[in-house]
Amino acid sequence: MAIALVMEFPGVTQGQYDKVMKTLGLDRTDEPPGGALLHLAGPTEKGWEVVDVWESRADFDRFLREELGRAIVEAGITPPTPKEFPVYKILGVPVRAGTR
Repeated sequence: MAIALVMEFPGVTQGQYDKVMKTLGLDRTDEPPGGALLHLAGPTEKGWEVVDVWESRADFDRFLREELGRAIVEAGITPPTPKEFPVYKILGVPVRAGTR
């Protein structure tokens, strides 16, 4: 089952976010990492916010463990505690093959 994760990053800047994306090689592609379906990110009054949709929590946990965790720390960001909920429906975004 797909899951959505909402992650708040207080005090984080666009420059720090861009550094994470560059470290992950995601600054040069529109293709998300394996298991990811959707990534949204933008500034808030408090810092930066990210909303991700993943095919499963296991896919996100693997990405966090193997790649994202290191990139976040290198950018000087404190890892967040994601708010998670199961995805019931996605509208307006093409679903990649193999995710239904």
